[in-house]
Amino acid sequence: MKDTINIPYGKESLALQLPDGHKCQILEPKKVVPHAAAADIVRKALENPIASPGLKALTKDVKKIVFITNDNTRPMPSHITIPTIIENFYHPESHYDITILIATGLHRLMTEDEKRAQYGEEVCRKYKVVNHDATDKENLVSLGVMSTGNELFVNKLVTETDLLISEGFIEPHMFAGFSGGRKSVHPGISGADTILGNHKPENIGNDLARQASLAGNPTHDEFTEAARLAKLRFIMNVALNEKKEITAAWAGDPVEAHAVGCAHVKEAMSVDAEKTDIVITSNNGYPLDRNLYQVVKGIDTANFVVKDNGCIIVAARCMDGVAHEHFGNLLLSCKTIPELADVMSKPPTSTDKWQVQVLVRALTRCKVILVSEGIERDLAERMHFSYADSLDEALKMAISHVGKDASISVMAEGPVVIPRIV
Repeated sequence: MKDTINIPYGKESLALQLPDGHKCQILEPKKVVPHAAAADIVRKALENPIASPGLKALTKDVKKIVFITNDNTRPMPSHITIPTIIENFYHPESHYDITILIATGLHRLMTEDEKRAQYGEEVCRKYKVVNHDATDKENLVSLGVMSTGNELFVNKLVTETDLLISEGFIEPHMFAGFSGGRKSVHPGISGADTILGNHKPENIGNDLARQASLAGNPTHDEFTEAARLAKLRFIMNVALNEKKEITAAWAGDPVEAHAVGCAHVKEAMSVDAEKTDIVITSNNGYPLDRNLYQVVKGIDTANFVVKDNGCIIVAARCMDGVAHEHFGNLLLSCKTIPELADVMSKPPTSTDKWQVQVLVRALTRCKVILVSEGIERDLAERMHFSYADSLDEALKMAISHVGKDASISVMAEGPVVIPRIV
């Protein structure tokens, strides 16, 4: 047997042993060790803003500040970054009226316990920490119609502040190219109608709306326009390693600083790869594998590497189950994968339809085997997955499907890898 490989799974990992006699490639990003303490990396970025005045200048003559941050489906170490950013304001924090606005998009709202776990007791005690609710029309305001024809509704706090800033982290995103930057506004704090107007089948089906792709990407372009219209003034974005440690940070203009960060992440995470019959992957553990909806990201990354009629094995804890009701119902609404592919590729747009559309890209090409104690076998199979109780069982199923001479890829960290097919 080959050496044991640990596949991230919830807050732990699953041990995988690959059988001898198979061509195998291990695909993982460069291992990056932080060169300084997390807060020091953030401070240095704040002291060297890209294409923007620094926070001290931006906060000198303002009183009300809205600070957009990620929800708990992202591993952003906000308990470190939020205090570090605020300590770089011109005046002491007591001078300001600060609201922390959680960019939930169409995700569920966070509980008070979850807020404390994500942002820290101190942040939750000192500042107003508010969930954005994309369906609460009384708390939305229109900023006008964008060049795409989509009307931009955002949380009304955006129009009631003197300064709008955000934090986030940059990783590959399956149809926006990369996370971070402009995404804090749209879809982060946008209205449901605006999000649906962007996440339409036409955009998701665009060949440029893919992982690590920004140029000509229609979703990215609209997100960028929305951030400018909302007057997002300053961002601080980070890169994280496999231990969820901050390894780099960029601050400044929402477009320019984000672009520099994306270029860094693309270089760090890109890996030469050959296509193989089987790809074994994950959604990089907690919190990215909290639910089945998020796990589509890992599956989509593996889909770049798997051969036609091959097999993707994805291990994901899914502690919150499916979590997105609309996503689950859409998967259950069609009896066959061809029917699902047809329905998802056509209007109208509906909540979570985009996630199913991305998943179908893999389901139509290969068998997808799910290993997850958070999803029952019967439900997984009705949602068009195959199911296995363990990685060993899944690997046996995959070899049986593609043949005893199957070639294998292991992408243990799933969506943090950018495959570069050679």
